[in-house]
This record gives sequence, structure tokens and C-alpha cells, in this order.
Amino acid sequence: MTLRDTLKFSLELLLPEKLIRAAGYRATSPGQEHLSDPESSKAEAAAQLERARLIIQELDHGRFGGPSFGPQTITLMSQALSDVQTSLSIPVSDERMRTIAEALLKLAANGERDPVKLKSAAISTLEAAENTSQT
Repeated sequence: MTLRDTLKFSLELLLPEKLIRAAGYRATSPGQEHLSDPESSKAEAAAQLERARLIIQELDHGRFGGPSFGPQTITLMSQALSDVQTSLSIPVSDERMRTIAEALLKLAANGERDPVKLKSAAISTLEAAENTSQT
């Protein structure tokens, strides 16, 4: 892990998530318009992808004692996790996000790198988790 990554990770641990999100928005005075919808959507998508990446990396480090996947694979899994969250109309809890991320890590450990298959497996995992929680 580089010094830059270490510092970034340390800041993410120390700063509340609300402050990190707020930093993505510019301050406006009364009467000024807020960010336009496309800009705020991009900021939300970027924050969501970053959250997905952090979950994937945390589980990867915790499960294997260090990074076991390269940056490209981490990006693929993070994008799949973020896409699943975006495709749902309701917020997904951290617990469910971690369940999906664990399934993605297992698939990647078995050699899967196809983004479509990763997303499909993530959706299947979420549906299975919802079915077991309803019974």
C-alpha cells in the first residue's frame, strides 16, 4: 500500500461519511442553485462506487490477510456491486452489501472476470438473501 493510499484510507476512517459526501458538493449561498441533476448524479454514483470498492477491499483484506486481487479485478467487483445497488429502488443495507461482496469475492477467486456474470451473480445473491430473510 502506498503512502497516498494509506493517508486516504486513514482519512476515510477518521472523517464521518456525511463530511466526505458534503465535500463533494460546492457551498451555495441563499438564492444560488444547487448542483444540477447530472452533476449530483455523477457525484452520487462516484460515492456509491467508492463505497462498493471499500467494502470489496475490506473483505478481501480481512478474508485473505492482504490484497489477493489486482486493481482491475477489484474495480470489476466494485462496479458490479455498485450496479446492483443502483438497479434497486430501495436502499441496500451494509449487511446485504457485504453479503453480495462476499459472493463476488468467491466468484473472482474461482476465476470469474466477466462483468455481466458478476452482476448477475450479485443480483442472485441479493434475491436469495431476501428470500431467506422473509421465511
